[in-house]
Amino acid sequence: MKNLLIKSIVLLLSTQFANAQVPKKVVVEHFTNTRCSACAARNSGFYTNLNNQSGVVHLAVHPSSPYPACVLSLHNPIENDGRTSYYGIYGSTPRLVVQGVVISAGANYGAASMFTPFLGQTSPASIKIVQNRFGNDSIRSRIVIKTQATHTLNNLSLFVALAEDTVNYTGSNGEPVHYDVFRKALTGTSGFSIILPTLVGDSVVYIKSSPANVAWNLARISTIAILQDATTKSVVQSENMSTKSNTLATGIKNETIGHLNINVFFSEQMLNIIQNSSVEKLNFKLYDVSGRVLIDKLVETSSEYVNVASLSPGIYLFGIKSTNGSTKTGRLFIN
Repeated sequence: MKNLLIKSIVLLLSTQFANAQVPKKVVVEHFTNTRCSACAARNSGFYTNLNNQSGVVHLAVHPSSPYPACVLSLHNPIENDGRTSYYGIYGSTPRLVVQGVVISAGANYGAASMFTPFLGQTSPASIKIVQNRFGNDSIRSRIVIKTQATHTLNNLSLFVALAEDTVNYTGSNGEPVHYDVFRKALTGTSGFSIILPTLVGDSVVYIKSSPANVAWNLARISTIAILQDATTKSVVQSENMSTKSNTLATGIKNETIGHLNINVFFSEQMLNIIQNSSVEKLNFKLYDVSGRVLIDKLVETSSEYVNVASLSPGIYLFGIKSTNGSTKTGRLFIN
């Protein structure tokens, strides 16, 4: 009789444990712009505040209004604007949305109290993300949403995005580094409708993939998922990439190969190509993000200057090859 009672208690505790809500991650969507002076003035305090929080998911979106020439916005203007319009805040920056709740434009973004109402909450759902390389030039993300506790949730939407965790670029507002930059939506910018299983322990799995844009540093790309009420936009659960395959491509980045020591930079509408070591004949090519060759030039001096005033602001790629076959590749931001 005593053993039966113990077994019953253990079974009851196991059932209760299996039907327990899990901590709800806080997600902040940050709408900013590299040409916005107000953003530069307020983002510093915001990032200090963010870094003082534990485990907060962050996504920086760059809408085209009121500054359409922002390089990070121009990379994907339709989806940057779409996510901003989803919350009805298109037209001004900086703005914050925490857990799907639009924060007042006049709030102190540097105050820890801004996050306080959203801390310590729980959710009946968990999210796990596994991201890896698919084929030679694509990213595949596997999103698993699991029911952890009984619930009555319905009318849910899932938004999945790719973000680059660090982009070094100094915009006209003086900010040199940008974090968790929104690159592409793997769903619509409003997400897509999903049904969370009612049975505790059941999961739904979604696999989303995207071609890898050559303008991205793939070593810094991560997947972010936000599950929210489609009507109120309140967040049920969020997650950033929890598992990253070692096979993820590293993408194009600045590096020296062989004996080449060359600087390539943009200044005052001029593209500067500077050889810091022995002068060689070099073949220089500049590409747009689609891979189209815009400039194909033979460099024969230590300092070469190319007028690029006709190029639109944005991200460009370059490749340099010496006569002995050494190469150098990289990204270039033109504003």
